[in-house]
Amino acid sequence: MAFKSVEQFNEDRYGNMFRLVNDKETADVVFLYQSMKDMLVADVHYIKSNDPTASGYVHCCGGNTCPACGKGIRIQTKLFIPLYNIKKDAIEFWDRTMRFEPQFEKDVFQKFPNPSEYVFRVTRNGVPNDVNTYYTIEAVGKNSSPSMSFASILAKFNAKMPDYYENIVKTVDEAKLSQILAQDSEPSVNQEYVPVPRAGYQSSIPDTFVNASEAVNVPSETPTSADTNDEGGDTLPDPIF
Repeated sequence: MAFKSVEQFNEDRYGNMFRLVNDKETADVVFLYQSMKDMLVADVHYIKSNDPTASGYVHCCGGNTCPACGKGIRIQTKLFIPLYNIKKDAIEFWDRTMRFEPQFEKDVFQKFPNPSEYVFRVTRNGVPNDVNTYYTIEAVGKNSSPSMSFASILAKFNAKMPDYYENIVKTVDEAKLSQILAQDSEPSVNQEYVPVPRAGYQSSIPDTFVNASEAVNVPSETPTSADTNDEGGDTLPDPIF
């Protein structure tokens, strides 16, 4: 397998997901909504599969018979905001939780009932992995280009809404979802690892514990403060973002 650039790796990994990675990074976009009625929300599961084509979001099958629910895979209520990324010349989906909806309604729909008629600049405020990252959205101009109208963008990519959402979250029935989960089941990490000695191996470690210090009559030493772990033994410090 040949090397690929990190940029290409991320393109393959995240596909058509809209991402701003670095602090103050921006993108000019056209939101593919003609009114607030177009805004959709879904209950989904994120599936990790050995098959790249099966990995990603799937709709929850609902009820008490959803295989993903049965496996304990949490339900996430998500907004997948469709947009046209002008620089990338691509339709992408912005993966957001419902906590983002009030901001989007305030910054976009309340000021621009038909967002597709405007170009918006999205700015990330926060370094990579910063849990306090937030985004600002501001209109930077009227979308007056015929080639960037709502209809023209969809026609260019042969996209139809809401069918095009299948590119970000799959609809699968219970049988198919069960099949995906079954073929990718992993052993429990709580299972104890038991090493298997190679043939003919004999351990040099005695079966009975022998206190070496008592055997040679060496008095034990009391550890000094320099020998103790100030962090509390094996306790690791909290991560710093």
